Amino acid sequence: MNPLKKALGIIFSNGLSAAGFIIVISFIVITIAYSVIGNSMLPYNPYEVNLYETNMPPSPTHIFGTDNLGRDIFSRIIAALPIDIGMSLLIVAISALIGLFLGVIAGYFRGFIEEIIMRATDLFLAFPPLILPMAIAATLGPSLTNALISLVVVWWPPYVRLVRGNTLQISAQDFITMSKVLNTPFIRILIKGILPNIITTLLIYATMDVGTAMLELSTLGFLGIGIPVTTPELGMMASILSTNFFVYPLEGLIPSLFIFLIVMGFSLLGEGLAEIIDPNIRTHLISRRKRIEEMAKMKKYPVQG
Repeated sequence: MNPLKKALGIIFSNGLSAAGFIIVISFIVITIAYSVIGNSMLPYNPYEVNLYETNMPPSPTHIFGTDNLGRDIFSRIIAALPIDIGMSLLIVAISALIGLFLGVIAGYFRGFIEEIIMRATDLFLAFPPLILPMAIAATLGPSLTNALISLVVVWWPPYVRLVRGNTLQISAQDFITMSKVLNTPFIRILIKGILPNIITTLLIYATMDVGTAMLELSTLGFLGIGIPVTTPELGMMASILSTNFFVYPLEGLIPSLFIFLIVMGFSLLGEGLAEIIDPNIRTHLISRRKRIEEMAKMKKYPVQG
C-alpha cells in the first residue's frame, strides 16, 4: 500500500485525529493561498480604516462584521493566519533544531560538555515561560522579528531535555557501543544510528507544540507587546474583548475562536502522528477502543443471568 494512503488511513480511522488533520490542512491551504495571492483574494483591504462602518454586526456585506476602526474582521483574520501560523511553525522549527543539536551533543559526549549545556538549559527553564518573552519583546520593541526572538529564547530548552534523554538511551545500545569501538565517525553514528531513533518523538512533540507556541504568540499580541499595532494578528484582535466586550463581543470572540481551532487542530494532529509513527501507541489505542466498544455492547445488550 502507498505509504501516504496508509498514513491517511490511520489518521482517518480516529475521529479526533481526522478532525485535527482537516483543521490544520484547511488553515495551511488558506495561509499559503493568501501568501501567494495577497489581498486580492479578500473582500476588503485588511488594513483599510473606515470610520463610517465601525463595530458593524455580521451581515452579507461583512461576514464577521467590522472592528472599532471599521476594518473587515473576516479579511483581517485571513491576513493574520500567515503571521500566526507561520510564526508558530518557525518558533517550533528553530527551537527544535537548537534542541536537536545541543541535546545530541550533551547526550552523546557527556562529561563537561553535558554539564555546561544542561546547566544553561536549567537556567532558561527557571524563568516563567511568559515573563521572559514579555521582557525581551518589550525591550527590543514591536516587530515580528523581535517577537520571534523573544519566544525562541525560551522555547528551545524542553527540546534539549527531550533529545538528550532519547540520545542517552540510544547511546547505551550495543550497536552504538560497537560503532564507537570501531572508531566510526560521529556524523555517521548520528545519521545512521541516533537521528532515526529520536526523530519520531521529536516530530510528535513539535507538532503538538505548534499550538502552544501560537498561544504564547497570541498572548504577546493580546497584551500589546512585541507585535506592531498595525499588524493583523489574532491575539491582538482578541484583545478587544477586554475593552469592547459589552458593546460588540463578536469582535474579540471570533479571533479567539480561530485561535482555539488552530491550537486544537495541531494537538489532535499530533495524536494522529503518534499513531502513525509509533506502532506501540497505535496498538494500545486500538485495543482501548475495542474495550470501549465491547463495554458499550454489553450495556446495550446485557447478559441475562
